[in-house]
Amino acid sequence: ARAEEAFLHTEGARSRALVELMSGALDARPRPRDSFEAELFGQLDRLREELNWFYSRIDRSSDTEKNRSADVMRALHDAARERETRTLEIMRQLQQHGDQAFARVAPPDLAALRRELGADTALVEYASLDGELLAFVVTDGGVRVVRGLASEREVGEALNGFRFQADALRHGAARVRAHMDALTSRARRRLAALYRMLLRPLESLLGSRRLVVVPHRALHYVPFHALDDGESYVVERREVSYAPSAGVLLRCLEKPSRAIESALLLGVADAQTTHVREEIRALAPLFPRATALLDNEATLAALREGAPRADVLHLACHGQFRPDSPLFSSLKLGDGWLTARDAYALDVGASLVTLSACETGVSAVAPGDELMGLVRGFFYAGAPTLALSLWTVDDEATAELMSDFYKQLLAGARPAAALRSAQLSQMRSRPHPFFWSPFILTGRW
Repeated sequence: ARAEEAFLHTEGARSRALVELMSGALDARPRPRDSFEAELFGQLDRLREELNWFYSRIDRSSDTEKNRSADVMRALHDAARERETRTLEIMRQLQQHGDQAFARVAPPDLAALRRELGADTALVEYASLDGELLAFVVTDGGVRVVRGLASEREVGEALNGFRFQADALRHGAARVRAHMDALTSRARRRLAALYRMLLRPLESLLGSRRLVVVPHRALHYVPFHALDDGESYVVERREVSYAPSAGVLLRCLEKPSRAIESALLLGVADAQTTHVREEIRALAPLFPRATALLDNEATLAALREGAPRADVLHLACHGQFRPDSPLFSSLKLGDGWLTARDAYALDVGASLVTLSACETGVSAVAPGDELMGLVRGFFYAGAPTLALSLWTVDDEATAELMSDFYKQLLAGARPAAALRSAQLSQMRSRPHPFFWSPFILTGRW
């Protein structure tokens, strides 16, 4: 009973954080309820247009306007931050005005969660107490808590080592890749250290079950499916998926599933994502019905129009993830930036949303919530399952894995089983985890 109380308390804290992020959904209502709301919604629209302008100016400066003075750049950033602060303040006013949109982020019904997990799935939710990590293991048999796993600092050091090598592989070309066997062995040692800290103490409770991980802070960047037990990677033994919280997972599992036939594929290429046109063109023929929009055609309006009808949304574009303000994490579309707040306001009918080729820009370990701003936005908008990458991989590996993943889905496989199959196939041709393990599945498996 104590473990259950502690788990629900942890979920409650997580839900309160979700409430703050989900305040972005307040402008999803089709019309304001009174003149006060109408004025605030108008201010939000104007601020969004201004922010898009500033974001575009800041983004362009990294390419064609590098010679700008530091003072000009500082002024642009300051102006954007000022408008972000005003946006958040308006959202708080709307929330205080009596909106009830957030009743559904309460802690989950534990009995319902255990029923959904069944005999073949275990949920592991991590938390920290005074810098030390602990884990709640939820199965159909109850809730157990395992304390004293490792310190957040120890996990961060091991994770940084792996991500540093991933960065070297991404940028480093032939001279780094010439030593692939040695690099793979080194990566496995890093992943084995993370396994010893985060999963080995739980193995007796997990058995052979499918694993759903609810990460905490920097653990959002840990590829749990690629952790190494000394003999094999975790994904070789079990399916692994992820969730922002147990409550969000339960809502995702309760949504009806449907066959996948149609896709809306949006791709925007820039200096960081030069390969997305080829990716989109290769994926479109896999679907019975596909709409593929590239660059200037891949607009926010096109996404809003197509999101309710497509079975799959695939977004291949540059991403900016904001530790300082998760609600303003964004994806670069053809006509501006899709922020987490915009994602909350979408009407997503798709069974799956895939965020591909997104560059997190994080080489050191960050708290993790900046990654989740957009993810939670798409969940709130109606998506039961998201696939996203923890780091950017080279073009060929991404194209092969995505193609294999969608082929499995279209043949009737569940999303987690389809991704696992694609990863195992990729592993055979590209053994280094950098290539086969960046994509994770979060939500309904």
